[in-house]
Amino acid sequence: MPKLTNPGTLYTFSVCDKADSRNVIATIRYTTPAPARRRCAIAAALVLLLLGGLFCVAQAQSGAPDWPGTKPIRFEVIAAPGGLIDIVPRTLSNHLAASIGVPVVVEDRPGAGGNAAAAVVARAEPDGHTLLVTGSNQAVNPTLLPNPGFDYKRDLAPVSMVVTSKLLLVASPSFPAKTITDVIALAKQKPKSVSIAISPIGTPNHLAAEMLAQFGGVDLNFVAYNGIAQALPDLIAGRVDLAVAAISVLLPQVRSGALKVLAVTSPQRYPLAPDIPTAAEAGLAALQIDGWICVMVTGGTPAPIVVRLDQEIAKALAVPEVRDTFAKQGVEIAHMEPNQLGEFLRAEAVRFNSLLKNSRVSRASQ
Repeated sequence: MPKLTNPGTLYTFSVCDKADSRNVIATIRYTTPAPARRRCAIAAALVLLLLGGLFCVAQAQSGAPDWPGTKPIRFEVIAAPGGLIDIVPRTLSNHLAASIGVPVVVEDRPGAGGNAAAAVVARAEPDGHTLLVTGSNQAVNPTLLPNPGFDYKRDLAPVSMVVTSKLLLVASPSFPAKTITDVIALAKQKPKSVSIAISPIGTPNHLAAEMLAQFGGVDLNFVAYNGIAQALPDLIAGRVDLAVAAISVLLPQVRSGALKVLAVTSPQRYPLAPDIPTAAEAGLAALQIDGWICVMVTGGTPAPIVVRLDQEIAKALAVPEVRDTFAKQGVEIAHMEPNQLGEFLRAEAVRFNSLLKNSRVSRASQ
């Protein structure tokens, strides 16, 4: 700072960002006062300089300059409120908002087999502010709904795999089968005599039912419900024989004796229920499917933004509070970065495409 020795002289000071001297935070202009007031003016200038420095520090700590824009990030969810696929983004939202520095909102947009929400994301600005929260729909809809009004590959890009959910194959207590081998034997004796509850086409429990029928070589009677919750009373009462759904939904019913468990549809046993056999152990190794939830973004979003989003989601998944919330929901954190998720989705699409082409259902009617 120059010596302010000439009374009546106009002085100008610029307070600049230390990281970028071109960024002028404040400009101070004043005329040198009489000697009695000079010390106060200098002190005021020093205070402004100090505040400018604190502003720079706070700005750097918030990370705001690294994120493009200040508008909210929106999670578009393919399902109605209250389900697991809605709980996942709501659990992550506060942590993402605090870390990125912009608000994060969750919008539930069920309908069109998940494509109501997907279309919003597909047509959004490719700036990383509009995200899709989806599941197996992302792998099956290109087969079931080939003309959604947008291009699945071009208009949606992978960000992160978030969680997976084990599925259980269960039976009514009165159903005589104890294993999958028993189910297949009973179904072969009398085609369509064994019934299985399914919810909307393309969901994991429908896909699991297709696997049981096709890979088991049997003709099952598919009974459609809007969701597994609607099927439970009929299943418990014996009006429908079988169902496949998330372990978090069915395990309490199994432990209470209301339902009989036949297998978990995963390659390994579930650690929190190690007494339940895998499908391979119960008689059908090809019956392998998990539920999963992932995050997509608008196609064409710059790679650095996609990477940043994935990193922020991974950071949130490491928070103990988040891990505890998901554990209570019976799901497992299964983070995948964008490239890994892209490869996974392609492999699942091929697997489910083959399954659905051999299904009695060629198009979703949702």
